[in-house]
Amino acid sequence: MSGKKNEELIFQESLSECVDSFGIGSQEGVKASLTECQKIFDCVSIVHQQQISEAFQLDEKIIKTMIKFMPSIKESVVEYEVVCCSGARCAKKGSIEVLKAVKDTLDIDFDETTEDGRIRLTTQNCFKKCNLGPNIMVNSRFYHKMNKVKSKELMKNIKDI
Repeated sequence: MSGKKNEELIFQESLSECVDSFGIGSQEGVKASLTECQKIFDCVSIVHQQQISEAFQLDEKIIKTMIKFMPSIKESVVEYEVVCCSGARCAKKGSIEVLKAVKDTLDIDFDETTEDGRIRLTTQNCFKKCNLGPNIMVNSRFYHKMNKVKSKELMKNIKDI
């Protein structure tokens, strides 16, 4: 298992423990999760903010506001976080072709950032939206039923903004 996937699993485990310890809706739990995320990844990405928001059932705006009041927490510096589903069900629906198109269009591999530092590309095993796959998430917004052409077009639009 790669280091990045290991880190992701550690974070997910920690997030789950924080929710169990502090409870749904707990801002103290959010603080603990943000701190843990910062320790693991050296920043709190948009994707991680969304995961914390969902885990504690709080609006993402609350998470962003809390980050502003925690000077030790750094938000991700990339403008676009592109996360591609790498789960088995999406793979059966053609996500391998989609993943290749995304990598080729952005000219980077997974867990890399474009030369201009604007776009980071990662994968997630499953978004739990298999019936709508293949799925891509850009800055917490989902794009469903992606194919090679739609994926290339989406990535070109992001690059050209």
